[in-house]
Amino acid sequence: RHRAEICEREAALVQGLAQGLACINGCRVWQDATCQSGVLSFRLEGWEPETLGHWLAARGVCVRCGLHCAPLAHDSAETLETGTIRLSVSDFNTLEECEKFLEIFEKVLA
Repeated sequence: RHRAEICEREAALVQGLAQGLACINGCRVWQDATCQSGVLSFRLEGWEPETLGHWLAARGVCVRCGLHCAPLAHDSAETLETGTIRLSVSDFNTLEECEKFLEIFEKVLA
């Protein structure tokens, strides 16, 4: 497959995740469609990123929590004190996996 196809597929997965997360009350998503790679940062109101990251890990979801080696980006996003949770997708991920993540994530609110 060509790089353009891979980038398009990753962007579609990230967009689907961003839309799903944005529909969840208290969830803030940081996304820039003009320069988006296969990563997506978000926070859930009332949860520290590390706590939510551990909760997700216990349910088989791997995420990265914190500042992600990007303090200037976090400064501009006003998350320098708290960091965010970062999802990463690649061409190897499926739409079904993204939907499963959103299903698991919604359970945190139950």
